[in-house]
Amino acid sequence: MVARDGHIACAPLGEGAQAIVYRLDRATAVKRFRRAALRSATSPQAQQEFLFARRWLTHPHLVRLLDFDLAMGSLAMEYVDGGSLADVVACEGALGEGRVVLALAGVVAGLVVLHEHGLIHRDVKPANVMLDSRTGACKLTDWIGSQAEDSSLEHGKPVGTPVFMAPEVAGRPHQHRVESDTWALGCTAVNLASGRLPWADADALGRTNEFMAMWLTAQGRPPPYDPSGWSPVLARFVARCFEPDPRRRPRAQDLRDDALFAARAD
Repeated sequence: MVARDGHIACAPLGEGAQAIVYRLDRATAVKRFRRAALRSATSPQAQQEFLFARRWLTHPHLVRLLDFDLAMGSLAMEYVDGGSLADVVACEGALGEGRVVLALAGVVAGLVVLHEHGLIHRDVKPANVMLDSRTGACKLTDWIGSQAEDSSLEHGKPVGTPVFMAPEVAGRPHQHRVESDTWALGCTAVNLASGRLPWADADALGRTNEFMAMWLTAQGRPPPYDPSGWSPVLARFVARCFEPDPRRRPRAQDLRDDALFAARAD
């Protein structure tokens, strides 16, 4: 519950650089923005994006935005009880191909809706894909608004998670486009199928070096992965996501008809 001083009287579900997420009740989670993120989160542009999302973004593969109180720096959203796919991988390790395909299909479906409404996710990764334990649906959450990106770029910093960034984000112009979500989708597939973060243990000391990952990605190199145990259709799907030129990289609308999903109905 929310106390009179604005604090939420429950344990956090998760924490990130921008916000802390709490469970409010059986159906609702609340995101509280950290002080450093309040400027972009409470801007007029962000308010318009939140209003738009609350009204129009209702889809089985998107976590629904229920309400927001920017005076308190908080968003109320649908609570999804199965945790994130990052949690699942942390507990179980690499997922079987059937589960990977099911997850990718849900993420693609959610991205199609975002892109059709003129929004870019900007941070596609397993930690931002929630699992509904009742239906098995994977739901995208935590898209980053354009105001947050503009504010970050004023300081020369791209938004998102370095090891999931596309070449055009890791390098110049440091700015996302809809095709950037496709590259991050490929990184997500690698993470789910291998049980390891993209660029994990990639440097000489066996560490995940985010600066090195961004530099190599900016040259058009995908994270190293081994597709030898994958089906040909999964290997081809991931290779399509890792097209270095964003002008040639497929969009989510192109990927939803990929042969990888031909045998299942969404």
